[in-house]
Amino acid sequence: MSAQSSKELVRSLFQFRDLSRIPFLPWMGRFAAQLEQVDVKEMLCDPGALSRALLNAQRLFGYDAIATVIDPTLEAEACGCSIEWGGPGDLPAVTGHPLAEAKDLAFTGFEKRGRVPVVLEALKRINAIRGKEIAIVGVVTGPLTLARHLRGDALLSDPTPDAAKTVALAGSVALKLARSYCEAGVDVIAIADEMLGQAEPSRCQLAAAPLRSIWNVVHFYNAHSLLVTRHARPEHVEPLLGLGTDGVVLSGELDQAELARAAAAWRQCCGYPVPDAALREGGAPAANLPPVRGKGLFLSTEWDVPYEASVDRMNDVMRMIADLQHS
Repeated sequence: MSAQSSKELVRSLFQFRDLSRIPFLPWMGRFAAQLEQVDVKEMLCDPGALSRALLNAQRLFGYDAIATVIDPTLEAEACGCSIEWGGPGDLPAVTGHPLAEAKDLAFTGFEKRGRVPVVLEALKRINAIRGKEIAIVGVVTGPLTLARHLRGDALLSDPTPDAAKTVALAGSVALKLARSYCEAGVDVIAIADEMLGQAEPSRCQLAAAPLRSIWNVVHFYNAHSLLVTRHARPEHVEPLLGLGTDGVVLSGELDQAELARAAAAWRQCCGYPVPDAALREGGAPAANLPPVRGKGLFLSTEWDVPYEASVDRMNDVMRMIADLQHS
């Protein structure tokens, strides 16, 4: 089989074709800032800094997709949530919930507020420079997580129709941003929704209708969808696969081999998440990466790679991936 470019490899992955090698699609966000020796805030507030950091990180390690940052506060800030920045390696935290505080929401034109224009401009630059050879992934915060930011922790325990309404509003924001990313030329839309792995499995159904609308838009642009969450339990697997995405990266208390079999039954791609501990200096090495082989399978990371991750450990992972590909 002839060698495939990273872009061709990722496209073929979602089409369940035979692959020339194992794709690696990590979430490099904050770690890219560390590699550039800049604060996360500095990177996320400047499209030049963001595009440069993401491009340079991919050039350094040679993985198969450039993804925007898993930043659960991006859409929240643009919709009117208050945020607070922490240390140099930290993403901001949401400190105010407009719906819980009877404040007006700013849904209309949110794409032009906060840091959303920064990400959109960075995506356009990345696509212009590397889009013909490297797959590009636009990360969108999922509707449950955004709804929680808008309304507060009471969202997941609220049995009233207001919870579903809030999730639907959040889903409309995610839909608009996904469309904007698709127009910027991404190959994959990743819905990163941490709350899906924390909510009771039955509550995951709140996100079903908004996500179906997103999948329809993604497919209209000939792109593919990924659903990413963490802290998931075995009882989450079927409800999450039932949400209808093209692929999943689920981490938590899961048997990844069983997850891969379940995803295959749904004809969904499945990413094995390299543990965070394997990427930290002094942590447990990733010596036991599974023999990831087969159509629709790839490697990823649990979540956004920690700012304090080790360059040496990431190089170790890349070498182990190369060994898997030749074994």
